[in-house]
Formats: sequence, structure tokens, C-alpha cells
Amino acid sequence: MSDAKSKILILEDDESVSAALKEILSRAGHSVLVASRPDEATGMLTSNNIEFLFCDCMLPQMTGMDFIERTRTENPNLRFKVVLMSGIFTDKAFIQEATNKTQALAFLRKPFEMDQVLKLVKKEASVKEETTSARKLLYQMFSNPKVTNRQKRKVIESIEEVSGFDLPFLYSLLVETKSSGYLNIYNSDGSVSGISFCNGNIVGVDVDDKTTFLGEMLIQSGYATPGDVQTALRDKNNRRIGNYLIQNNQLSPHAFDLILMEQMNIRLVKTIVDEKIRVNFASAEVEMSNPSIDADALSHYLHDWIASKLSLNWLKSFYMIWTGNVIAKSPTYTDDHPALSMSMIKSLDGFMAKIDGETTINKLLDVKGYTEIGVYKAVHFLLTKGLIVFAQRAAFESPEVQLKSLQKIWANLEGKNGFEIVTHMESGTMGSSLESVLEDFLTTLGPEPADPKSEVANLWNKIKKEAEDAVLVAQDSNKASAFRQEAQRSEAENKLKANSMMEDVKKALQYTQYSKAMTMVVEIAKLNPQQAQLHLYSSWAKLGVAATADGVRRAAISKEVEMEMMQVPPDERYDALYPFVMGLFQKIRGDLAGARKQLEKAIAMDASFMSARRELSTLSAAAKNQKQDVFNMDLKQMVSGFFKKK
Repeated sequence: MSDAKSKILILEDDESVSAALKEILSRAGHSVLVASRPDEATGMLTSNNIEFLFCDCMLPQMTGMDFIERTRTENPNLRFKVVLMSGIFTDKAFIQEATNKTQALAFLRKPFEMDQVLKLVKKEASVKEETTSARKLLYQMFSNPKVTNRQKRKVIESIEEVSGFDLPFLYSLLVETKSSGYLNIYNSDGSVSGISFCNGNIVGVDVDDKTTFLGEMLIQSGYATPGDVQTALRDKNNRRIGNYLIQNNQLSPHAFDLILMEQMNIRLVKTIVDEKIRVNFASAEVEMSNPSIDADALSHYLHDWIASKLSLNWLKSFYMIWTGNVIAKSPTYTDDHPALSMSMIKSLDGFMAKIDGETTINKLLDVKGYTEIGVYKAVHFLLTKGLIVFAQRAAFESPEVQLKSLQKIWANLEGKNGFEIVTHMESGTMGSSLESVLEDFLTTLGPEPADPKSEVANLWNKIKKEAEDAVLVAQDSNKASAFRQEAQRSEAENKLKANSMMEDVKKALQYTQYSKAMTMVVEIAKLNPQQAQLHLYSSWAKLGVAATADGVRRAAISKEVEMEMMQVPPDERYDALYPFVMGLFQKIRGDLAGARKQLEKAIAMDASFMSARRELSTLSAAAKNQKQDVFNMDLKQMVSGFFKKK
């Protein structure tokens, strides 16, 4: 393992330094290229599968940090590790900033010992040889309930690149293992977030978006009145809103801590994105502080994150290789675990009774009344909490069962280009190379059917060829780049179209054209599943239709809306639209008092919200008409009421 050799590029304009580095690394058996200018280095990086870049901080044309950032932005599929070098910029502040910005393995101050270089490359190459895919090891825990905390920490510390949708599980593991340290998250746009952990508690969340919802949260939670909040905001002494309310005995310190925890939750939500991210966890002693998010609070947040942030497409890709595995209850499972009483689990009638050591995701998807999104999200939540595990892969009971499974796989591939198919396979297989991705994917098809002329054999071969062709496309850097650019262009166009259509949805809802709004919302969901406030406007449209529907249809819509509202992200719950839609939902379910309370909150958060005022007025009028006041009732009406037949 220690003999693993690497492809290394040295970007250095000082020929004496680059020559010395090349000589020592070449003697160690590594393949070494040298460039003195950024434009020269770009071509070498994109065509030589470089694993290590030794880069000087001060270069002709641009800084080393800017070069690395630009290269990664323009070539997101490149996977190279960075070692920075400088003899000029050596102060601690610069080193820390440069290391964070480039996610560098190390910063070498010139002059440095060549032994440092050899040890660094040898160590990293050995890690690569031993670890096929840290992300794959991370999720192998779903099938191995006996992993120790020490082993979990080792996997966490080895992870470098994941999906933003992996973060809920990563946060959960860091809390579960009572870890202390800093998790740095690097996004493709160059933004950096930092999450601080102290003995399994989340004590700090530092993200670029510092938007605060304190006023809205105080009103929504009922901890403060709209008048109190407005008075605090007008405070001439510029005291923070929380301090003002506490000092004036209008808010308890404990209640404000709960609000600050919720603000941490909202900021954590912003890190959970549908894109590849780089992460680095550094163990360190971190001081405990309040407010903080402990294991109990995290369970509720995990539920909300999985329900509201993880897309169905990602979950389907992710569980591609697991859909045929038997699901069993883990050794830590208990019937009274708090997670089992949460909405995602309760929404699937008898769900835990079906986890009997024989069922699979495929079988759960066939249960009448279960939705696809409900099943995938419930399974992911319970696996993240460690309450269920995957056991052995179930054999296909018959060619018909295998055919049904293949038809589902084909439905996820059909219409996709080669680049999209490989992306789909990578999400679920988590292989360290395209070859291993393909190998893992083909295992999901099951054994090659015995009858080569059968329908199941034809589909089996069709999927196999489509996957192999897709890998060939992905291995062609020019084709892959063209597909990527086309995908980015198409995504941008779809988002613009979705935004435009959402404005039309709002107008239709204002004019109570609920069926029209529903049709447009379905189209928006296809264009951009992550469209802001999509689930809220969809629920509003559905509830409008339900208001005039019969009892059976109304009950069905009510269940659909329940699932929709679970998918509303936490940061969208502090807009007046959320309590307004909740008010409509309570009204449909017959809870008029609850509906009134929610509508009043909506108006308190936005006094100009005319739809909320109209609904509240209608509700008040209906309640007034229902009252039977015998002192003001017409005498004839009162007497006839006494003798009305029951």
C-alpha cells in the first residue's frame, strides 16, 4: 500500500524550486509534470488525471488560490488535492484563509524540507489505496449496526466529497458519536460554512446567509405579540430584539434560547443542498455554549430536513442498489422510540408492522395507500436514526418479479443522456471509479435471465447496454463537458420558466382559480422541484379545490396536503403564507378555532395579506350565523325549534 504512486503537477515559477521538487518526487517513483504559468497548468490538469497539485501562492497572471478556485469552478469533475507553497505569505491569518479557500492538505513555508513533501504524498496515497470510497463506507453503516463510535469517527474524518443531501446523516453521526471539533463545508460557488460541535452538541453554525427570522419566529411561536416585536424594533438604544423583550419582561430567557435554537436550525437547513460539496472535519476541543442542539432536538430537525429538503429523485438514485434488500429492525430499535411518533412514520398506516425481516423497499412501494415519496423518506429517516438496517439482498421470486424491478430501473433511466445516467448511478453506487460504479449498478439488475428471448432478458440487456454506453460517454472528457454545459443551460432555463409560472399561480389563486393553479404547480414541480414555496402554493391550490369537493375527495386531498406541508422547509415557515395555508388546512379538517388562530397569525405577520383577511372574515361570518341566541331569535323560529322532530 505504501508503494502507491501518484500523478503530480507542480505549478511554480521559480525553476530552482520546481526542479528540486520534481527530482525528489520522481526518484520516489511518482509521475511528475511541471508548469510555470496558470494557463499552461490548466491544460495539464484537464488531460492528465492529476492527483496532487503543488501550487505556489504568487504566480504570473494570478494568485495560486484564484487559479485553484477558477479551475475547480470550470472543471467540477476534476479531483486533485492541493498543497500550497509560499516564501512571502507566511503569516498565520493568510495561511488559514488560503487553506480554507482551497481546501488544501497542507501549506509549506519556503524553504521546506523535501522529506515533508515525500511524507505528505506517501500518507495521502496510502489513504487512497486503502479507502475505495469514504462515502461508500459512510453508508455501509446502513447494513452494519455493529460499527463502533471509533470506526464511525474514522470514516467521518476521511470524507472529503459528498452530496449536500448527505449532511443530515453526517450531522447525526457527529452528534451520536459525541464528537468535538469543526466541520467545514465548501460549496461549488466558493462559499464556506462552519459547524461547531462540542461533545455531541451543535454549538455554532456559521453560514454566508445571515438572514434572521427572529421577529417572525417570536410571533409565529406565540412568545411575543406583533405589537411587542414592533416596539422592540423601534428601540432607540439599538438593543437586540431579544435583549429588549427580556429586559422589559415580555419574553423569558428560556423562550429566547428556543428561538435561537430554531435560528440555528434554519441556518443548518441552508447547508443541505442538491450539489456536490467538499467537507473536512477537524477534531478539536470546543467550548460548550448555549443555545445548542442536542441529540433529542436534532431528531426533530432531522425529521424536518429529510421531509422538506431531500428530493425524491435523489432518494431514488441513492437507494437504487438497496431497493431489493431486506429491511430489518436494528438492535437499538424499541417500540416506544420517539422517532416512531413523528409525522413521516405516522402518515404511513401500519408502517413499522411491515418491517418484519422480509419486506424490501420495492415491496413497501407496492402497499396500497403508500406514496413513493412517503416510503423513501420514512425509510431514510429510520436508517439515519439507526432504527432499521438493510440485511441480505432478497432473490427475485420469479422472472415476473425481476421484470417488474427492471421496469422501475428503466423508468429512471429512460430519456436521460449518458452524463445524466452516470450521475444517477453515481448517487446510488458511490463507487470510487466509473468502472466500480458500473459494476455496482449491474448488481441491481439481478442475474442474467436464463431465457435469452424472454421479455425480462431483453430489458436486462437493454439496461446493461445503456449503462455501459453511458460510462463510455462519461470517460470522454469532451462529451462529458458538453453534456454538463447543456445540463446547466437547461437547468437555468427551467428555473426561469418556473419562476415566471409561479407568478401566474399566485394570480390564479388570488382569483380563486384553484384548478388552473394546480395544473401549473404540477408543471413547475417538473421544471424545478426545489422551487421556493412550491409546497405552500400547491397546498393552497389543493385546499381551494377541496372546499367544494365531496367528502371522499376532500379526505384524499387532506392527506395529500398533510404530506405537502411536511415538505415545507423550516426557513419558509416564517413567512405569512405558511400560517395562512395552515389555517385553510385546519378549516378543511373542521378545526375552526385552530383555523382562526393561524389566519390571525398570518395577518399579524403581514397586515396587507388580503386573502388571509378575506378567509378570516368568511370564517367569522360563518361562526356568527351558527350561533343560536334565544334572546334575539324570532319567536316563531324559537318555538318551532323546540318542537322540531329529532
